Amino acid sequence: MRFYVLDVNVILDNFDTLRRNKYPASVEVYNYLKTRGLGCISSASLDNIKFLKIRDLILEKGYTKKDAEMIVKHMLKDLATNFKIIKTPSYVNIEDGDIEDAQIIATAKAIGGKVITRDEGILRKYGDFSISPEEFLKEVNKKPSIPMLDLTLQTFSIYEQIESSIDKVIQKSNFILGEEVTLLEKKVAEYIGTKYAIGVSSGTDALVLSLRALSIQIKNQEYWDRDDLVITTPFTFTATGDAILRSGATPLFVDIELESYTINPELIKKVLDKYGSKVKGIVPVHLYGHPCNMDEIMDVAREYNLFVVEDCAQSFGAKWDEKMTGSFGDAGCFSFFPSKNLGGFGDGGMITTNDEEIAELVRMLLKHGGKDKYNVDHIGYNARLDTIQAAVLLAKMQYIDEFTERRRKIASIYNEELKDLNWLKTPYEHPKAYHVYHQYTIRLTEKDRNQLQKYLKENGISSMVYYPVPLHKMKVFVNNGMEIFESLENSELASKSVLSLPIEPLMEGDKVKVVIKKVAEWNL
Repeated sequence: MRFYVLDVNVILDNFDTLRRNKYPASVEVYNYLKTRGLGCISSASLDNIKFLKIRDLILEKGYTKKDAEMIVKHMLKDLATNFKIIKTPSYVNIEDGDIEDAQIIATAKAIGGKVITRDEGILRKYGDFSISPEEFLKEVNKKPSIPMLDLTLQTFSIYEQIESSIDKVIQKSNFILGEEVTLLEKKVAEYIGTKYAIGVSSGTDALVLSLRALSIQIKNQEYWDRDDLVITTPFTFTATGDAILRSGATPLFVDIELESYTINPELIKKVLDKYGSKVKGIVPVHLYGHPCNMDEIMDVAREYNLFVVEDCAQSFGAKWDEKMTGSFGDAGCFSFFPSKNLGGFGDGGMITTNDEEIAELVRMLLKHGGKDKYNVDHIGYNARLDTIQAAVLLAKMQYIDEFTERRRKIASIYNEELKDLNWLKTPYEHPKAYHVYHQYTIRLTEKDRNQLQKYLKENGISSMVYYPVPLHKMKVFVNNGMEIFESLENSELASKSVLSLPIEPLMEGDKVKVVIKKVAEWNL
């Protein structure tokens, strides 16, 4: 979703009765942006707004200077409450004609937005970055476009905190392993409930580093042997299985439960009866934000002395029996990819653990393999979490619980409105689970998933298939090694029938209704 910068003339139209009557489009635009949180004001405009309004109150309305200043003070407070104040970037072109126009256009460019203005000069000169109030209203009344996720909306909803956090890093120029990384690690460890949390460069690297650390700890060797098997599900993103291969081991694919899309724990004991001591560990995937049955998985792991590395890429904040995912196994691996429930401005990840040795090994591996990078002990990586990413994540983490509850509320609306459609299954939530709905994924039981996706696209609604190809069907695993336990029919069925609908914490209620309406209409 695009954000818009209000020009001074449009703002002032809303604070004068005569101008409100003369320019009703300005009033409608102002209220539209105000109610949706999509309006911005350039910081460079504030002095001009103040000057022009005080002058008008004194010369046109007869107010004293003191009274005029008091009125304008309240007006500016109202503006700051309802609109984002965006700073003018340093790269403003001061030679580009009118300096005031150049500043406000630079602000719009900085946020990928447009200036809403009645100024014909701006509209002519900066047509790609400006729009009149009347044209804006025509644009927003077109057929809605509903994305899977609107990162722009999320970013600018907490823009001040993010901007302040980034500015502090730039001021200190401590871009590598700065204090923000340490603080984020501390806050994540407290949130998840583990002794340690270590920031890394991605969720994928979190898995690789954890598996490598366990190989060093358990076998006293850099990598697992190819004969070492690690149980996981084929119904996941390729990084899960790929990380097992990269750590030297071989993935052993076990089918999922069709309700939760997570690994079937009842099959794990059968796997161990067949493969015995060749199995070294389990990587359960908390898919879509629904936790695996960690009671049964941990019981089996303890009985057979298996390690457990939780793939928590999609489950930040999810719980099983009131305990956070990422706190059950030997390690929990989180992704901070921008689209995740807690996402950065690029790649990032985190490993949580209660094992001091694993924490120490991970810290060595992510910094080239040693405590001293000039005298290393292990085959390492350059896998640090950037300080700027940590700063962004700290700002966003303040809202994670609020945003999760908003996701759950939207999911409950979907569930209620779609439950009577007998040709689809809404997401399941186990009584012990706290689902964080990274994705809201339905499964079609009688109809063609691809046709529904096509219909939604024709109506401006995005949807995604996570995941169309199970891992055991991919060349990388066929060519590089895998084991398959019995049938993977549920994983294969899910890959052909699931569809994820738009869900995000700031999704407007009318858009949720449109999605529901179009899904239901397709069945008619």
